[in-house]
Amino acid sequence: MTVVPHKFFAIYNADGSIAGELGYLFGKLRGAAQCALCDLSHGWNPIGRKSWRQGKDGLCGLIWLHRDEQPEPLKAFTEGQLPAVVMEDETGLHILMDADSLAQCAGDFSHFEKEFLARVELAIGGSMPDSRSLSDKEFK
Repeated sequence: MTVVPHKFFAIYNADGSIAGELGYLFGKLRGAAQCALCDLSHGWNPIGRKSWRQGKDGLCGLIWLHRDEQPEPLKAFTEGQLPAVVMEDETGLHILMDADSLAQCAGDFSHFEKEFLARVELAIGGSMPDSRSLSDKEFK
């Protein structure tokens, strides 16, 4: 098994409970709620876009979380910065993609995938192994 010294989190600017999901949906309909990561992974599809469902597991063990599912240190770090993709390494937590860079993906998962992998490579100085065969448990 390959030991990966980095963890990656994609954190939605929405809560994962039923009330949170419905609140986000109604907010989106009114134009009061916005989450570029939600648009990228789900759009209007409650089970997620096909491209996201098929590709999400192969992105360096990227762990997808709603804001209310974050462990406390991550929650404190991302306060006021969601949605975001965060990298954790031996030096701490770092924003890899902020709300603006996620919005530039315009809901296109392949654009997100290319941008995410390019930023990972830049941040760690080399390419990450394909983690499709690794479980999330190995990254926690």
